[in-house]
Amino acid sequence: MSLKTIDQFPFEFYGDYFTVALANDRKLYVPMQALCDAMGLQTHGQIRRIRESEAMADALVNLTIVWSYGEDEAREREMVCLRLDRLPFWMGTVQTGRIPDEEKRVRIVQFQRDFADVAWAAFRREILPDDMLAEMDAGLPPAQQEYLNLMDEAAALRQRLHSHDRDLDRHGEQLGDLGKRVAALEAGVTGTDYLNPQQMKAYTDMVAIVARVLKRKQKGNEATVHAEVKRQFQVPSYQLIPEAEFDNVRRYLRQWYVRLAGLGAPVPTLFDQPGQKRLL
Repeated sequence: MSLKTIDQFPFEFYGDYFTVALANDRKLYVPMQALCDAMGLQTHGQIRRIRESEAMADALVNLTIVWSYGEDEAREREMVCLRLDRLPFWMGTVQTGRIPDEEKRVRIVQFQRDFADVAWAAFRREILPDDMLAEMDAGLPPAQQEYLNLMDEAAALRQRLHSHDRDLDRHGEQLGDLGKRVAALEAGVTGTDYLNPQQMKAYTDMVAIVARVLKRKQKGNEATVHAEVKRQFQVPSYQLIPEAEFDNVRRYLRQWYVRLAGLGAPVPTLFDQPGQKRLL
């Protein structure tokens, strides 16, 4: 079977944003470049090490990912990805004891300890049915069950936001502290349409462009941009930006880019393209 990406999911971990790809074999994959960049590792060297390992080589695949690179708009790009279940194995081969940079060493250890578990918890609902998840969780400690249940509920909410086919206010109380923040917004925007798929793609493309300039100036990253948009437009998540606010968000991000890049610098055309309204 020829592997193809059938869906992608945003994923935040320790302030950085990643893409997790769901392939047509119903397994999750993570682009190696994003991981290696975040951990301060050389991508080509790590890919070579994986390919030389009989235990990991079969989990390394090429997938077409919608990817934002530099200050360009997001575009499809073939990328080397590692299957999520082999991530702990690979990360365990990185010898942190030989890394003199303490900050870099601590960051790699964070990824080794938490990344695969958190990514799996965030997206396992995309792979397994509810009855199988319940059976898997039955023997876990109560605290871990509570955590996984919360992640499952967050995943379910994310699915509903993307498809716009359910009413959000029936589910806010099920999400604990996260749900309280979402429910507070729902109380004021019942019946509101959120960013449609075309607007969502344009938004994430613009965030990536602004973030690239911030990174060059060492002033922030994607998380910085998302946080400022959430603060400016009073939403707990960028996925809950009302569709009608898209042009205001676009203008806000354009102005931010111009301030960073300087007057006279060319402005990417994406910042001047109104978002497409949904078809009724």
